[in-house]
Amino acid sequence: MVIAISGNAGAGKDTIAELLAEKLKLKLIRGTMKTFAKEKGIDILDFEKEFAENSNYWDRKLDEWQKESVKKAKDCILVSMLAAYNIPEADLKVWLYAKEKVRAKRIGKRDKIPIDEALLYLKERDEVTRERWKRIYKIDFWDPKFYDLRIGTSDLTPEEIVVKIVEKLNES
Repeated sequence: MVIAISGNAGAGKDTIAELLAEKLKLKLIRGTMKTFAKEKGIDILDFEKEFAENSNYWDRKLDEWQKESVKKAKDCILVSMLAAYNIPEADLKVWLYAKEKVRAKRIGKRDKIPIDEALLYLKERDEVTRERWKRIYKIDFWDPKFYDLRIGTSDLTPEEIVVKIVEKLNES
């Protein structure tokens, strides 16, 4: 079984994927640009601006890494903004979303920055990422057609979200 967890920054992708992987006893694969940014020792937004904004190299490298990792694992959860796009054959493709202020609050807490700074960061990151992927892939990864299940995470606990995903899996 392969589950693709996608969503925008601060929607809860990592938290939900961790809980779901634990519950279903599946391998968790984190396939994000953050990995490359950490290797360079810089923030993800700075990485995207400096290395990825004008080149497809890093995006394509990540795409191939995701596909190969899922292929090797066979049964797993891939968490990445483009997980559903890169693994269209996934048994379940989930999109997580949240209100902008909720996302900013989460990112502010995680990164220990003021919420107003996190909100500006989110707006810029959403715009940079979305436009880059429209240019590279000719898609809007926020488009509902890529997903089997869309969950608003603003007013739900991580555990409630996991229950919704498991219920959808059990419908199949």
